[in-house]
Amino acid sequence: MLKKVNNNISVVIHTFNEEKNIRNCLETVKWADEIILVDMYSKDKTVDIAKEYTDKIYFFKNVGYADPARQFSLEKTTNKWVLSVDADEIVPLSLKKCLIKIKDDDAADVVYIPHKNYFAGILIKGLGWGPLQSLHPRFFKKEFFSFSGEIHNFSKIKEGARIHKIENPEDGFVHFSYKDVEHFIEKLNRYTTIEAKKLFEAGEDIKLRHMAMRVLSEFRWRYLNHKGYKDGFMGFSISLLMGMYRLVTYTKLKLMRMYNSPNTRGKIEEKYQKIADEIITEYEV
Repeated sequence: MLKKVNNNISVVIHTFNEEKNIRNCLETVKWADEIILVDMYSKDKTVDIAKEYTDKIYFFKNVGYADPARQFSLEKTTNKWVLSVDADEIVPLSLKKCLIKIKDDDAADVVYIPHKNYFAGILIKGLGWGPLQSLHPRFFKKEFFSFSGEIHNFSKIKEGARIHKIENPEDGFVHFSYKDVEHFIEKLNRYTTIEAKKLFEAGEDIKLRHMAMRVLSEFRWRYLNHKGYKDGFMGFSISLLMGMYRLVTYTKLKLMRMYNSPNTRGKIEEKYQKIADEIITEYEV
């Protein structure tokens, strides 16, 4: 067992129904002085498991994604250094040692950490998900960093901060991104709705030609520019799926524009009911 020492590091984790992941995550960060867990009202045993590791558990409104809760969790920390970890990530011992050395040497203010991303049990080499392609600022001094709350665009780094990028992929997070294709589609459906609503609220619209270009561009960016071909069959499939992500987002946006509402299903159900009522009325003549 690793002995916990005074290292002046806080870990922040955000959860929603993560009972299958959270113990693995917490087992690899229990060396930190402080663990802040912000839960978005899980309906499973996530919080019960977390209580075995920390008494600093807070709750935040569930808006469908974790980003708005990140700044809230940061404000709850009491240490100078913070490590932000997702519930489906684990921290190898080599990464822990690397981070503590950076802190002890005062070598940086913000540290970008590689991610070893897994899809359906397969370690991804390219696609923009390869370890050194997927670097994110996750270890930092609080005074130099904040979270924006925007989906998939959550970091704000103070001007003048010293940046360090860990270049050894073995000194990175292990990220169990997607269990299978069904899991990917579940996330795709949720996130594309959120992104489409944000575009709708911002007054955005898109034309067919531009949508087609962006879908194809996403595939090219994943498969060619970021060497998705290195991942063989799965690389090609995931590149197409990420193109589909763009397609679904813009299709949802177009429907919101057509019905002038982010609640397209409600509007469409009303339309279907009107059509049904007209047909039923014919029987009453």
